[in-house]
Amino acid sequence: MKRAGSVWIWSLLGAVIAAALGTTINFATDLKTNFLAWGLVVAFTVATGLISGISQVLARRDGDGAKSAGTTNVYNFQRSQVNVWLVFLILGVSGSLLAAIFVGVHFAGSLQTAGTPLPAVIEPRLTPPPSSTTTTTSTLPRAAANEDIARFVTGYYRLMPDTQAGWPLIGPNLQRRGLSDYEAHWGRISAVDVHSASATSAKTVRVRITLHYRDGRPSPTETHELTVVPRDGQLRIDADTLLSAK
Repeated sequence: MKRAGSVWIWSLLGAVIAAALGTTINFATDLKTNFLAWGLVVAFTVATGLISGISQVLARRDGDGAKSAGTTNVYNFQRSQVNVWLVFLILGVSGSLLAAIFVGVHFAGSLQTAGTPLPAVIEPRLTPPPSSTTTTTSTLPRAAANEDIARFVTGYYRLMPDTQAGWPLIGPNLQRRGLSDYEAHWGRISAVDVHSASATSAKTVRVRITLHYRDGRPSPTETHELTVVPRDGQLRIDADTLLSAK
């Protein structure tokens, strides 16, 4: 039973060494000119042969157990051969392990060097000066406000001559002239064309309009500058200056 167990142990060890041999061949192929790797292949090849021989000797020993006394001499001779092979085996395995350590260190270093990513290139980010940032930030609300008052003036003239809708859209300064004068002025107008309206400041809008009279007189194109003020949460036209009429 002990001898049979020894055969299985040596056979298993032979299989392990054979697997290690295949692995080292792969490493040696990848490393190409690395002498340590190819030396390890040779060492594992020799170890595989030694273990295979030992397994065969042990198997023969089990088969010779029932032979005559003369077989004892053969048994002793085979035993001495096994001892010699064991010496070579120990030396081979020790050398293989030493070579494996060197190859492993070299191979790990190669992988680390090859797998180390290059440092990312960080492009410089241009930061605008504080003055330009402040100017841009402060300009946006003003531009929005200018668009609002220009849009308000355009909407006002498109309502005219509807004085009932237009009267609440003028401020107290224009309303001092009275509702009757306001209705009399717009009562002569049948329609208004708005050609352009643009803010000239935060409170003034320059508008170009054409007035169509009910009595058929020539329709003048006028340019007005209007002052727009907030009142009760709404925009109101509080002043009207005629700049030109053609």
